[in-house]
Amino acid sequence: MFMRKFTQNQYIYFVAVVLVLLLRANHCLAEFTIEDEKKLGKEFYDKLEENKLVLKNEFLNDYVNRIGKRVLAQTTKAPFHFNFYIIDSSAINAFATPGGYIYINKGIILSAENEAQLAGVIAHEIGHANARHIASIIEKSQKLNIAALAAVLAGAFLGGGGQSSAAIAAFSLAGASSMTLKYMRQHEEEADRMGMEYLVKAGYYPAAIIDFLKIMKRHEFLSKSLPSYLLTHPGTDERIIYMDSLILTQYAKDGARNIIGNFNRIQAMVPQNITELGRKHKQLEQSLRNHPDDVDLLYNIAYIEDQLGQTDSSLKHYQKALSLSPQDDDILKNMGLIYLKRGKTDQAQDVLLRASKINPTKDDITLALGKTYFANHLYQEALDCYLKLKDKEFNGEAMHYFIAMTYGKLNNLGESHYYFGLHFKKEKKKESALFHFREALNYFSRDSERYTAIHNEIKELEKK
Repeated sequence: MFMRKFTQNQYIYFVAVVLVLLLRANHCLAEFTIEDEKKLGKEFYDKLEENKLVLKNEFLNDYVNRIGKRVLAQTTKAPFHFNFYIIDSSAINAFATPGGYIYINKGIILSAENEAQLAGVIAHEIGHANARHIASIIEKSQKLNIAALAAVLAGAFLGGGGQSSAAIAAFSLAGASSMTLKYMRQHEEEADRMGMEYLVKAGYYPAAIIDFLKIMKRHEFLSKSLPSYLLTHPGTDERIIYMDSLILTQYAKDGARNIIGNFNRIQAMVPQNITELGRKHKQLEQSLRNHPDDVDLLYNIAYIEDQLGQTDSSLKHYQKALSLSPQDDDILKNMGLIYLKRGKTDQAQDVLLRASKINPTKDDITLALGKTYFANHLYQEALDCYLKLKDKEFNGEAMHYFIAMTYGKLNNLGESHYYFGLHFKKEKKKESALFHFREALNYFSRDSERYTAIHNEIKELEKK
């Protein structure tokens, strides 16, 4: 999977979207309510979703959500339903929008050195959300013109370096930007104080966010450009000094670098382009020379080599990692997928069955095993796997399509047409969906539950 790059037009479009949303809320600028926040946050998310800027990856999303919920459990939170999302951008940035929406760019995950640093960034953003800092800016925005406020918020939300700057330049910020930046700095200390309290209560080491800020400073020195995170979270040196004082006076006890675990493996799963993968591969090879028996290093190298098409080398590294950690179901699953890709379906089935015995409830193993059974013409076994996952969301995996194909192989044409109908409905292909639903009706009696369900699907589509 390759990184989707934000275009300048997309940034300008989003600035315009924020402007429209804020203009809609203009009648209540003096009192920006909780309901206003929820509405603005949801509409902004919907625009991100429509433009496919939210990263869809089950494992990455689950990981970030687990950290987010762990940190959130330590807070007296604002009256929002909090949501945690990954933005498909390598720009190093994170932000909280109104209504409890926390966004982490994938560049943050790639830049952090451990789970605690990622948790520190999330804790800081939860602090901003709980303190309703964006709402405060909007309430006071009558001191600024609305276009300037929209540009400032768009710059903070989208954080895309040069392209973002080009978009913001379309709006006149001249006198307003410095005043607004100063105002935002007043909130950083509060978010740091709240975030560190959440972080420590969640069990992580208190200096994690300081360590991450130092990484950002190092990145700035090496690249000669300011990371987006430092643009949207200003006053770095002062923040480090302030948080150092908190650690000395309030949080002297150390905490964990990793709690949920497998942070290095999660980093390996972050989609990158060929150049980025090659660069990361060289870094990992250098580390492996110093630590030849590090299972996570071997796993990460193998995972990247598979993405680069170097499957022989990938299998070699996975096999060595497996010899060091024979009960590692992730290694077995990935080996099985490589064997399947190479047409070695018997070997794939063997290692995936081993993985399934170790972790029988893991959905990605069940899916891989289902694909392998199908390739081996074991259609009933494949169907049993697929039906366990029929209501699950996977990364671009069309579960209804797999089920429909398998029912077809088993000569159960009624169920095959029904699931093809569900597949095409989800793909928003109305005529194809209607065709299969209408065909499916021929295979079920009028008094059956399936006939009723299909009939309701047809009525719903015909209304549209």
